Amino acid sequence: MKLSKREKIMLIVLGLMLIIGGYYKFILSPHFTKLDNIEQEVIDKKAEVERVKLEISKNNPVYKNFKIINAKIKSMTKPLFPSINQEKIIVILDEMLKESNLEGNSISFSEIDINEIDVKKEEKKDKDYLIKSLSEEYKGNKKVKNDEANNEDQEENSNETEKMTATISYKGKYKDLISFLERIETYDKKILINNISVSKSKENNTDEEGIVTKENSITGSIALDFYSVPKIHEQDEEYLTWDFDNGYGKDDPFVPFSGYSEYNENDNVVNNDFIMTVKPISSDLPTVIMGRAMDKLGRSYVYADNQNFENVEFQIIQVDKKYYYKYKTQGESYPKDYENDMIEFDPQGTTVNLNIISNKRNSTEDTSGINLSLINKTNLKLNVNVDYEDTKNPRVKVVNKHGSVKVIK
Repeated sequence: MKLSKREKIMLIVLGLMLIIGGYYKFILSPHFTKLDNIEQEVIDKKAEVERVKLEISKNNPVYKNFKIINAKIKSMTKPLFPSINQEKIIVILDEMLKESNLEGNSISFSEIDINEIDVKKEEKKDKDYLIKSLSEEYKGNKKVKNDEANNEDQEENSNETEKMTATISYKGKYKDLISFLERIETYDKKILINNISVSKSKENNTDEEGIVTKENSITGSIALDFYSVPKIHEQDEEYLTWDFDNGYGKDDPFVPFSGYSEYNENDNVVNNDFIMTVKPISSDLPTVIMGRAMDKLGRSYVYADNQNFENVEFQIIQVDKKYYYKYKTQGESYPKDYENDMIEFDPQGTTVNLNIISNKRNSTEDTSGINLSLINKTNLKLNVNVDYEDTKNPRVKVVNKHGSVKVIK
């Protein structure tokens, strides 16, 4: 059969179409599909890179919350001992007895036990000290089992602390006992007075010349509770690193101290009512911490972590003859109901002192600071003293002042 010229052309065109179609279907199409997959993978990887950048960024809310929670943990555990060491506690009590001129006749210690705070539950024998285990896990020294039984233990034992009781038998004058109790109350670690007994001494008091004096002595005993929790932060170095072979204290801690000195309340020391720290974003602590001075438990503290300027407001208010305060950052306030609540306090004298501890900037990228509003609605003077401020680029900018406010830099 002889094909016409037209039919030959049509067959050639059909053949070319088949070749092109096959080439596209079997060669080009898989490559296009593969290219599309690669482009989608690139998009996914770019999104993952952006997510990782956000996670490691100091602006990440998780990072900020971690720093704030970390600071709260450090503040709340600060009043407790990191561990109970009888030798160290003997030295501490010896110093207090010596400074108070109180004679310690004997001292005894209870066994160190694991106790629960407030919540009373049936004790378990041979139980793990969970807080210590968690502390070791945080430091990478131990792996805590993650199972249901362990989770139940966490719920049951999360409020445990180590406890030891020291019982001191003493002799001295009443003012010496009061001085000793004051030192217990003002010590930078929490020591609880569990029990105290006082009785009049039947012995006659004599002076250095052997003459009987009329001033009566007292005797009794004091039971002191010491609590400790293992800490995840590097703190209490002095307590933890003392070398007891170096002869600290006295050879005999119960030898009466011959001298006596009283605390001079007339020293020219400014008593700060409130404190605030302003740090760079590179600090391990939040950029802003504010609270009552001498708040050992840190319950009045508020926090913020901002690489730029944080808005901070501080108020003192007078209602009739009573005085109140409240303050806030952009994320926290004290009290929590900032608009409707405030905290009463007793001012010392005619001034209220706020001490702000700033920090010099460490680089051109260090841009953190505070925009501070100071509101004084009382008849008192509000003195704000800013220490260690960067003179060229201050961290503390007072943007609003109301009432009698004096800022000293």
